[in-house]
Amino acid sequence: MPASDTLLGPEKVPYGAQLVEMSSNGKDIFVISDLHIAAGLNSNRNYDGTENFFADYSFVRFLHHLEKKITPNKKGLLIINGDLVDFLRIKNIPVTPQDFGTWAAILDAIGLPIPIDQLKTSLSPKEIKYGLRTDDYKSVWKLYVCAGGHPQFFEQLASWLESGNELVITKGNHDLEWYWKPVRNYFRYLLAQRIAARQNIDLESVLKDIVHPAVHFIDNRLILDRQICVEHGHNYERFTTVDGPPVLKGDTQLNLPFGSFFNRYLINRIELAYPYIDDVRPRQNILSLLLRERFPLAIQLLFNYIPFVILVIPKKQYAYAFKYLFQFVLIIVLPLLVTAFALYKGFHGIPKTDNVSAAGSGFWTPVLSELKNLLFLSLSYFIGRLFAMLQLSSPSSLFPNAKRIFEENPMLQLVTFGHTHDPEQVFVEGVSDRGRRYCNTGTWIPVFEMDAADVRLDRTFTFLHIERNSAGDIRLPDLYRWNDDAKREDALVLIDRK
Repeated sequence: MPASDTLLGPEKVPYGAQLVEMSSNGKDIFVISDLHIAAGLNSNRNYDGTENFFADYSFVRFLHHLEKKITPNKKGLLIINGDLVDFLRIKNIPVTPQDFGTWAAILDAIGLPIPIDQLKTSLSPKEIKYGLRTDDYKSVWKLYVCAGGHPQFFEQLASWLESGNELVITKGNHDLEWYWKPVRNYFRYLLAQRIAARQNIDLESVLKDIVHPAVHFIDNRLILDRQICVEHGHNYERFTTVDGPPVLKGDTQLNLPFGSFFNRYLINRIELAYPYIDDVRPRQNILSLLLRERFPLAIQLLFNYIPFVILVIPKKQYAYAFKYLFQFVLIIVLPLLVTAFALYKGFHGIPKTDNVSAAGSGFWTPVLSELKNLLFLSLSYFIGRLFAMLQLSSPSSLFPNAKRIFEENPMLQLVTFGHTHDPEQVFVEGVSDRGRRYCNTGTWIPVFEMDAADVRLDRTFTFLHIERNSAGDIRLPDLYRWNDDAKREDALVLIDRK
């Protein structure tokens, strides 16, 4: 088993640095983002509802295609710009003695030995229901589950490194677990295992000579060749940015943003019954869709928000939780009570008394009937907007943030984000006389466009290929998408809307 210092080695990228400057050394640069790989195939050879990535073989063919495009003798640099592994979506826990034995062996292999008995007692009832928490050794288990459910994906990443190419992984809001060194170490270990098996050489040599020099983790922002800014983009959305240090004070768990708790305790449980619900766009239509298609599930979601508030209190999310609990009561509970009152009066009428005439009762009947209809319409609207008010959706565009980065860094020619799942490309004017380009690389998971009532396949599998001119300056790129049916790259069709 390799020692932990073999896995770490001399870091090319300073650990924990918020800004990293690197050189690509002339390599062809490719950027993708938001793969959201979770637990993959289950024991039935099917997917659970929390899995969103079904493109393992497409990704294999895509990397084969990239290797053919790479300039001879230059090799390639693949940047996966955030949310590679969706740790929030992995709910699988160790159950059998074999599971715990495997977990302990993995931890021992990466220099983090924990006895099996301690691992067994570390699982709380809440974790059994919702999935493991974010401790480093528990995050390693989640990565093990992910690799087991997506074997072709990890095999192809290993082949990419084996061919002499490099890999950069930036941290997103769904894979904040890359903060932990044991998680990074196990990722290297997974890839090295596959290369060592193919080449029939020892694991430590593969780690030292192939994997470690070629795999780099970026905690926040990467400046490449002084011309390219790469950042996931979640820090520009208030409910996905981490408020404070990466780890909770006096704790062994990550300091997660409010949106991560909402995904873990609410969205995951909905997706087990209604897969892909988190992939609906626009996001504010999610509740409206549930009300139409799965009304009991929508009501369950609404009223599960209150116990959810209790769950996030230990994580010091007081301000977020209680602010939106108040909004929940104001815009959901209050209209429900008024609607219930209107229904009651509409069915039973106003009891006649000495002070209420028959004419008065006749006046109330149509008024209450109309009020009931109006309240139902208002309630549907407010419920449909709940997700937007809770800020669970990404901002429609990160372009204003990119423009500020250009203004602060006049040498930059390209800023690329992910996070929103909406591909964008904009030439930036008014920053300087040099050309500027902002691109958002979208996502590799299905997106269900409610406005078009269709799966938005034409805007997924998106990527950037950044090339240079003879002077060494980058050519401002356009977005492309991998057309897996035709085994080719196609120009991405985007429409500007005013």
